[in-house]
Amino acid sequence: MPWWWRGYGLAVTDAVFASREGLLRRSLALVPHAKVQSVRLVQGPWQRLWRLADVHVDTGADKTVTARLRDAEEAAELLRSQAERSRTGRRDALPDRWMA
Repeated sequence: MPWWWRGYGLAVTDAVFASREGLLRRSLALVPHAKVQSVRLVQGPWQRLWRLADVHVDTGADKTVTARLRDAEEAAELLRSQAERSRTGRRDALPDRWMA
């Protein structure tokens, strides 16, 4: 595995999907499961060759959080599990204050 792959990280908790990227200047993006609008798997020709894929998690605020360079099978499972977490997160979420 190339050294620059260390710059990408992923964590999923009961409440959020978290993605980290960057070696020298790290950034962390968090998305609550209830705020996820869509989840998609993206795999270009070089990624197919290396059996890698990216998982994009889109929010309602026109933001996308990406889990980059995941193993293709892991990415497919992440896609399925995140879609389920998003469905249950929206179902179980309390209404926002503006809706009250």
